[in-house]
Order: sequence, then C-alpha cells, then structure tokens
Amino acid sequence: MKEKKLFLLNSSLVYNNIIKNTNNNCIRKFLAFKIVNNTMSFEDLIKKRTFSDLRQIRNVFLAHKQENNFFTAHNASDYINNKNIELLIEFMKNNIQSYSSNIDFEELTNDLKKNELNNLSTEIMNLFHEEFYSGFRISNNFLCTEKNQIKELSSNEISGVFYRFNSSKEIGILTNFFITNLSKLSDFKNTLLNFKIDYLLHSVNMYDCIYKDVLNKFSINGLYEILNKNNLEGVEHLKTLKENTSHFKIYKEMRKLRNKLAGHMDKSETLENLLSKIDDFDIALAYDFVNDLDKAIYDVAQENFIVKHHYNTFNMKLDNPDIIGIEDGLANKDYFE
Repeated sequence: MKEKKLFLLNSSLVYNNIIKNTNNNCIRKFLAFKIVNNTMSFEDLIKKRTFSDLRQIRNVFLAHKQENNFFTAHNASDYINNKNIELLIEFMKNNIQSYSSNIDFEELTNDLKKNELNNLSTEIMNLFHEEFYSGFRISNNFLCTEKNQIKELSSNEISGVFYRFNSSKEIGILTNFFITNLSKLSDFKNTLLNFKIDYLLHSVNMYDCIYKDVLNKFSINGLYEILNKNNLEGVEHLKTLKENTSHFKIYKEMRKLRNKLAGHMDKSETLENLLSKIDDFDIALAYDFVNDLDKAIYDVAQENFIVKHHYNTFNMKLDNPDIIGIEDGLANKDYFE
C-alpha cells in the first residue's frame, strides 16, 4: 500500500515542478488536474475523503454529469489553483508514515535530472503554447479559459459534450508532446509513465463524451445519443465507428488500464505489475484510436452545422487584423493568485 501512496505523491511532486515552468494558466491547470486525480486515488486508498469540492470537479469532468451552465464550470475551474494543489500534496505527505522521496523517482532525487526535466518541459510547453495559444483564439473547454480566448456561453447538450471533449483532446495533445520527447530519453521513466497514463485517461474520456458510458450510472448522453435521439445529420458516421469491433477492443483495453491507475488505484495488483502494463502498452494504438474518433466527428461536422461549429472552435486562431484585443473578464484567475 505504501508504495502506491508514494507513487501517487511523487508523481504529483514531479508534475508540480513542471507546472512552475510555464506562464500559461491553462497548461498549469491541465497538469494540476493530474494532481487532483492522484489525490482522489490516494484518498480512496486510505479511505479518507477530504477534498469534496475538487472531487466533484473531477467527477463532473470524468463521469460526465452536466453542470447547470457554462459559468458554473468556469467558476469551478478556479478551484484548481496553486493554493489548493499545495494542500493536496501536503495531505498526501501527512498520510504517509516517515515520508521520503522514493529513490526510484530520480526526477526528484537527482538534481541534475530534475534540472534537465525542468529545461525540457519548459521547451515542450513553450512549443505547445505557440501552437495552441499564440494570438487570439476561439476555444471552448471545461477546465480553463485563458486570456485572449473567446468562449461560447451555453449549457445545451451538445455544448456540454464539447466542453469536456475539447478539454480531454487538448490535454491529450499536451501529453502527446511530452510522450514524444520523453520517449527519446532514458532518464525520465516515471514522468513518461505518468504521461502515458494521462493519455489513456483522456483517450477513454473522449470516447465516453461521444458515446454514453453505460457502465457508469452518472454518465449522461454522448454526442451519438444526442444526434440519434433527435435524428440529426451525420449520426451514421458515429454509428459506423461504434460498430467497429477493433476500435472498441482498443477502447476496452485502455479503459481497463484507466481503471487501474488513473483516477483510481487498483488495490489487488502490485504497483510493479500495474506500471509494467502501462510500459508495455503500445501508445501508437491510442494515437490511432483518438485519430479515428476525431475523424468520425470531423465527418459528422461536414454534414451537421451545429457539430461543425463546435468542432471548428477548438483553439481556432483569429487572424483578423481588426481584432486588437479581447476583454479578459472570462479568463480564469491566475493559477498562482
């Protein structure tokens, strides 16, 4: 049990270090969401649930319970800030007897490797910021509103789907940036494993946003159910993918791994066995899975103007020279405020 608690804490400490290497509030919140997930798993391991507000935010995003309106979700995301994340980390430390950094986490114990990871993560996040945040953007997601972004304000069913879908899609791309670069090196095995866990979590979440998760009693209708119920254009593309057995097989495999290490921590298997399963999983299968899912939604968008609107507003860059500024009233508070 202790090694699992240490893994959750030390993984969170690594992410907390990485968070400090970017000025982008959305990237900070995306990485901090990992620490929220880890703490919820930690709470369940010790049977001591303490942070109900952050657990509710986690549940809404991952269990797909619809918030009342955009502003409820927008305001809730401000709870994901440095002050609360530090409380989560302190909670985990206080509930591990004689805590000391796990020697296997050289990203924490070896100053040279820690500095190398800080430098690399800074470069990765700068590249991500440049590609998805530079200039003025239209961007609709659940976890963050950054400065210079225009948001849609809506609580209808399809908007709710895409707030969550876009959040996982965006975090998935960020984790892809990290996996691609970290996989070329041998010094950051724990960090790489954690980003692979994240990618699986958000790949499964993207699917569950499109197709209702019938195994989860809290799950609401996905895009497929909404389009099918209302007999809207393009639904046949989602139906075709839903019936693709090889695609669903990968989903089930990723979901099984998700349930053991992301948002939960399996109590029956050893940590070594759990991590070896992540290490052995071919991440290229997850990349193909996400691409096929995204392509199906793209195909729907070509026939359905409502879906097209939501699909196209994924960090869409506004190049109109007449736009000289955007009111920042909707921007989330600074992560370190």
